[in-house]
Amino acid sequence: MYFIDFPLEIVSDLQEVDIDVLKCHEEVVEDRLNSFVSYLKTLEEDVLISSIIVCDKTNIIVDGHHRYHALKHFGLNKIPVTFIKYDSPEIKAYYDDRILKSEIIDVVNSGKLLSPKSSKHVILDRVSKKYMPILLLSSMWHCDLNI
Repeated sequence: MYFIDFPLEIVSDLQEVDIDVLKCHEEVVEDRLNSFVSYLKTLEEDVLISSIIVCDKTNIIVDGHHRYHALKHFGLNKIPVTFIKYDSPEIKAYYDDRILKSEIIDVVNSGKLLSPKSSKHVILDRVSKKYMPILLLSSMWHCDLNI
């Protein structure tokens, strides 16, 4: 089990938001998306899913492109989102800086998408001083997929 110690103010809100306001920055792996959709179909009504992590200023999806596209596949209008302060210096687009947050914002503003898995957002754990997957900031949500 993972635990991460981070400044609580990095998470600015948790809510269900209109799916159409969110902005992708990278493409998805179609096989992975199709497998995830198939898996969700097996769960029927008992679906727990990690919220999508999104920049609170730009609505850019930081983590959860496959979850986003899967929920869109099921026709959901509102989806679970954890809004974060993406400009925090404790958040990186990739642990080794091979891509920067500013580059991701530029790509979104250009209307283009990066290749799948171009980013691997991480957050600094204040105790271990190591970067951990940003997914750890996500909350679990019960979704009604109306399958």
